Amino acid sequence: MHQAVQVNNVDDAIERELDRLKRLIINAERAGADRWRQISFLYRAADSFSGRVFARSFCHAEASRSAGCNTGQCCKCRPDVFEYERSVLDLLPKRLDDSGFCPFFNLSKRTCGVYGVRPFACRIYYNFAPSSYYCQNPTDLTLQLFDGVKRHLERILGPYAGGYLP
Repeated sequence: MHQAVQVNNVDDAIERELDRLKRLIINAERAGADRWRQISFLYRAADSFSGRVFARSFCHAEASRSAGCNTGQCCKCRPDVFEYERSVLDLLPKRLDDSGFCPFFNLSKRTCGVYGVRPFACRIYYNFAPSSYYCQNPTDLTLQLFDGVKRHLERILGPYAGGYLP
């Protein structure tokens, strides 16, 4: 019974952090008129969110703080990007193969090759469920957050471009 209460507390804490991040995103334009300042604000908010929820996620045991998850299960996709992010990623070297992994995932090191400039969606994607199943299948919490703030992100990062294709 004590463990069930602990799980509920974790869920409540994650919900509070999700709400906090959502409010920051919605108000990001208040960071100043300069678009670059707003972009920096968004990424700092996402990274701060990451720092606060990381220990509560399934990913915690699977990841290195400097390069993200070392299993890469959530990187078996095309990362969701906005137009600004696509323009940055287009400039970077990428792997062109049919491995099924993100073109920036380093297959030999099992780390993100663009961790410092990874897209917003990659910064907030965490598996908050107790199973590795959700490493490849986003939980409702993550999907609701992303869908709920997409229009606010578009005002700063440009139109949503879908999954990144080189």
